[in-house]
Amino acid sequence: VKLVTELSETIAAIASAPGHAERGLIRISGNDVMIVLSQLFDFAETPDPKIAQRYQGRVRFEGDLAVAASTYLWPTERSYTGQPMAELHLPGSPALLEMVLEAVFKHGARPAERGEFTLRSFLAGRIDLPQAEAVLGVIDAFDHQELNTALRQLAGGLSGQVTDIRTALIEVLADLEAGLDFVEEDIEFIELPELLRQLTACRDKV
Repeated sequence: VKLVTELSETIAAIASAPGHAERGLIRISGNDVMIVLSQLFDFAETPDPKIAQRYQGRVRFEGDLAVAASTYLWPTERSYTGQPMAELHLPGSPALLEMVLEAVFKHGARPAERGEFTLRSFLAGRIDLPQAEAVLGVIDAFDHQELNTALRQLAGGLSGQVTDIRTALIEVLADLEAGLDFVEEDIEFIELPELLRQLTACRDKV
């Protein structure tokens, strides 16, 4: 029950690297994304509630202060987290990003836990477990080899191989079951040497 409640909450965090940069990102995810944005972001045009799109506008603060920004908005569940999601793109000043993040929290979001965006993506079926683990691998990589391995896994390298093995085994099983269905007619859909060859190939891949 606690997990379900937490998943229904709107979360936010700085999603860009620490330090000064030309651009900084704040990611927001949850059912109340539009409510949060409506209280601090002035859209230059009315957002479309059905499609993902980039919008120009500005983030406003108390005291008539504002800063130009853009928002990448996923208003439906077809986002990385499987929830309505937005990314605020602003000048990459750490002080500014912290200021905007505090405003986001003030208007209804809570701080995201470490890895919570990835957790939501996994639970929504947007990524599988090896890819979720690969996100951590990318973050914790110490050298180029570890980074390249994690990036391949994130792109579906391991998952793709597992899918290929599963598909091959399902096809073998279908041939075996078809043979059982027609056993009285002495029809053999896959011969024993070929069966062993395919099973051995799957074993070798594992």
